Amino acid sequence: YGQSVYKQAMGWIVGLILFGLLVQGINNWAHGGGLLGGIGLGFILGYHERKKETMYHRILAVGLILITAIFLGSALLQAIHIRFFAR
Repeated sequence: YGQSVYKQAMGWIVGLILFGLLVQGINNWAHGGGLLGGIGLGFILGYHERKKETMYHRILAVGLILITAIFLGSALLQAIHIRFFAR
């Protein structure tokens, strides 16, 4: 699992760095500080392999993904409404 976590984290880091460089108005210094702080905490706290995920973990993950999608969808719809329909 440790290698999977590392690969997933690296994918997010690379993607977010590219996003930060391409989109204006993003404070890349703050995100860089957060990245370094997170890496530092990761080294201090370490990653200890725990037991395998259970059905509860999978249901919880799906539920949280749905909640996230609802909130992001709501924000997107509000932004579209403000951008194109509000006067």
